[in-house]
Amino acid sequence: MAIARKWRSLEYWRQIPLYRLTSLLLAFFCLFGMIGCLIAVIELGRKPLIAVVVWTVFTGLMAVAYLLTLFRSPRWLPAAVVAHYLGSVVLRSLVRHLGGVDSLLPSEGTVRFAGMLSLVLSFAAGLFFLRFFTREGRLAVRMETELALAQAIQKTLVPLIDFRSPALEIYGITEPSEKVGGDLVDTVQLSDGSVLAYVADIAGHGLPAGILMGMVKTAARTLLADPLSPTCLLERLNLVLPQIKSPEAYATAAVFRIHCSGAGFAAEYALAGHPPLFHFSPNNPDVKLLADPQFPVGLLPSAEYRDQSFQFTRGDIVLVVTDGILEALDKFGNEFGAERIQQLLLQNSSRPLSELAAEIFKSVRKDFIQTDDQSLLLARAV
Repeated sequence: MAIARKWRSLEYWRQIPLYRLTSLLLAFFCLFGMIGCLIAVIELGRKPLIAVVVWTVFTGLMAVAYLLTLFRSPRWLPAAVVAHYLGSVVLRSLVRHLGGVDSLLPSEGTVRFAGMLSLVLSFAAGLFFLRFFTREGRLAVRMETELALAQAIQKTLVPLIDFRSPALEIYGITEPSEKVGGDLVDTVQLSDGSVLAYVADIAGHGLPAGILMGMVKTAARTLLADPLSPTCLLERLNLVLPQIKSPEAYATAAVFRIHCSGAGFAAEYALAGHPPLFHFSPNNPDVKLLADPQFPVGLLPSAEYRDQSFQFTRGDIVLVVTDGILEALDKFGNEFGAERIQQLLLQNSSRPLSELAAEIFKSVRKDFIQTDDQSLLLARAV
């Protein structure tokens, strides 16, 4: 875990544009140049002052080279080490030909010059460090403020779902992997009395996925002003999404619609690149997987979708989860998987939906690492 945190911190530095690193690079140049200056005085003895200056500049430039290599291309680190060694050899050879007295003790003038140069470099390094961290601090505060605002907006767009009617209960919740996530859980009671619920998973996570998620919900809510089947909703979203997203973005979705009448329940679902639905029935010993592989939304402009009906009677439960739960890995690289979901559903089917959801999240968090947004949606016929 410590190694992973260090690696993520390096990833953060690699994402900073080079122009924002200028002050930091200058600070390292001055700091290590000062160290090189002091080393030059000790090693070069009574050589000309130009030798001290050259050694100072070389040491500062190598520090900048190491820093850029570490932040941008770690694979070039061995090459930087070789360049440092060869540069040192060449520089020592050049210094020998600059003349001066071969003595281990520097002259008084050299010591005075080196002291002044070191003082100037240390003062400059402090100023550059202060400038860098002041500017980055402002940017970090602004970013945290914007992320907090985005998080508040997401909580408004994706609130906890706790829908209840005389015949149906629906509970949904999402847990972003970052402050802003791309999962969407929603339930809409249509004008014909039926209830449509869906889970959408935007490819990726973080702020870009969260922005597209908000667009998807706005589009879906607008489309659902009229009663639509799961197929119609997916097809219309597939027409709308290409106009509001980048070419590589897309979303998987699972949509089901339940209509309750005096004759019982009529239920249908459609999947767009999403994992199967889990269907529990008290009359069956196993939890069934309702699968129907189809293209994600927004991936192909001419994709067509189809509905599938399923039996839904009193006591039945339908569960939709995102791949952030199914594909969560433990320390051995094992996925949480569908079988664990099926067992948890069988063992906790009689509990309130909120407790069932909490039990699933508890099992995931116990031994598995969250690397993606995790969401689920539960519906029960009562």
